[in-house]
Parts: sequence; structure tokens; C-alpha cells
Amino acid sequence: MSIRLVGREMAQARLAAVGRNVEPVLRGALNTTATRTRSERYIKPMRGLFKSSLLGSTLATADIRGRIAVKRAGRNSLNSRVIPSSSSIRVDDYRTWFFEWIDQTRARIWVKGLGGRKIAAGFVNPSSRGQRPLSTRNSKTSARGKTYRKNTALTAALGPSAAYWFKQLSSAGTIRWTNIFLQQEFERRIRREIAKYSR
Repeated sequence: MSIRLVGREMAQARLAAVGRNVEPVLRGALNTTATRTRSERYIKPMRGLFKSSLLGSTLATADIRGRIAVKRAGRNSLNSRVIPSSSSIRVDDYRTWFFEWIDQTRARIWVKGLGGRKIAAGFVNPSSRGQRPLSTRNSKTSARGKTYRKNTALTAALGPSAAYWFKQLSSAGTIRWTNIFLQQEFERRIRREIAKYSR
């Protein structure tokens, strides 16, 4: 989704009157908005999907914050972005998952998501003692004839990525919230700059 700031030219004129440039103020507003949007509109709603270790430092590779990065505006770029990872998350890391019988040795895996359920890549053997969510990896040959290594060992089943849930949350409401926050943050920083340098 794309967010548009209104009033940049007028802000530049207001800041020029006290000898300041609008770009540092704009960068700060963009970066604060991206960070707050990630937290309020993505991290918090996703919190209930995953086990608590995903939200702390004990399982850094699966930390949901690490799966939704913020690319900040810098000296050479007035562009701040919130970027979700498309890497799948282990079914075991979801707070709620369940399976649906297909036959005696195979069951379909579902994970609980935002407003419903989503199928995961893998299976459960419902007759096994552990009933663990598992997956197998097979060899694949690309269009160029390259064959990827075959791995038939059972591995952990994989559920939807952070990017999947990110897309679900990128609603019109999120766009409105982010636009309003950006405008307010931009105005707050302009007033602060003017107050600081007009003395």
C-alpha cells in the first residue's frame, strides 16, 4: 500500500522562515510512522497467532518483529517502508493448529489465523503417538534443467508467512490510520522545529 503526505510545500515555507529545511522533518515523520504502523497495525494484531517465544528474544529466528522489517528513509531517500518476510513460519510456532483426517496415516493441517483458518503445507499422521505436523521435501527440476537436492526426510510442517497475514491486515482502515498518523506526526515535528529555532 502507498501513503501520500499532503502539505509538504507549505511546510517548507513555514520552516524556511526560521532557516530550516523540510527534509529532515519529513524523514523523521516517515520513519516514526513506519515504526508505529508496524507495531500498531501489524505486530499487535498478529500477536495472538504465535506462541509467546515468537514475540521475545528467546527464539530470534522466528521473532515476528524480525519478520516485519522497517526500511527507513535516509539522507538519500525520502521513502520509508514496512516489509514483511515471505518465508514460511513453522506450524509448531503457531499458537493454535489442528488437523483434519483424510485417512489412517494422513491428515490435513490447519492453523488459526485472522478471522478464520488457513491450510498449512504438510500433514499429520493421526495414528502416530506424537501427531506432529510434518512435511517432506522432494527434488525439483527447474526450467533450465537444474535439479535441486532431494531430501525425503521428514521435517517440520510450514504454515503461512508473515507476508500472508500482512496482506490480510493491509486494509483501507490501515491506510487511513497510517495517513492520519503521518500527517499528525509531520505537523508535530514542524511545530517543534519552529518553536526551537524561532527564539
